[in-house]
Amino acid sequence: MIKFFRNIRKKLASENKAMAYSRYAIGEIVLVVIGILIALQINNWNENRIKSNKETAILADIHEEFIKNKQQLDSVVNRHEDAFINCRKIIQLFPIKSKPEPPVLDSLSHYLFWSYDGVTFNPSQSSIDALTSTSSFDIISNQELRKLLISWNDLMKDYQEEERYSREYVWDQYDPYLSKHFDWSFDFNDQRNHFDELQTLEFEFKIKNRYDLLDQILNTSGELKKVQESLKQIIELSQPNSGN
Repeated sequence: MIKFFRNIRKKLASENKAMAYSRYAIGEIVLVVIGILIALQINNWNENRIKSNKETAILADIHEEFIKNKQQLDSVVNRHEDAFINCRKIIQLFPIKSKPEPPVLDSLSHYLFWSYDGVTFNPSQSSIDALTSTSSFDIISNQELRKLLISWNDLMKDYQEEERYSREYVWDQYDPYLSKHFDWSFDFNDQRNHFDELQTLEFEFKIKNRYDLLDQILNTSGELKKVQESLKQIIELSQPNSGN
């Protein structure tokens, strides 16, 4: 094709047809420009297709990962709520009499056993870590989803801080205190238990402090609600055909 155009150009030049040659030259330039533009368009289309396919794969990973994260959080929150409810039931028994009736001891045994917890939310976030390490958040075309993913780590730090306080209290203060005075399963038929300890202010303080820390996780701080809402939105925005 190039040889064909060159032959035409030589023929026009030899015939001294300056005007026709000029027009031809301009036409040739236009054809070259059009060819370059078409090539660029094809290249851009290929790049956009590759980027779109990559985004689709990343969104699929995020969607699957955060569904599992939500399931884990639901399980952890249920454990927190169980411990919270049992602490509240113990508090409702205060002040405990010096010689509690057997039904009260049975209930107290159950409540104390389930007032423990110590579980924490530890979500998988390999998909976000991959985006962070490669600075690839721009590949997420949905701006709302992108903001949620970028802010996820900071949100988790705030929430997990509340859980850490609660867990540290359980293992550093709550468990050492209870294990000092009561058997492992809170079997109050075992006479080695220090039943007099149930009437002390220290016992009440330990239970109330445990209750307050759980309340901080579940209600007061508001961080749990933010995590739950963020999880919900990420799952919705990353699902197939969500408009990303």
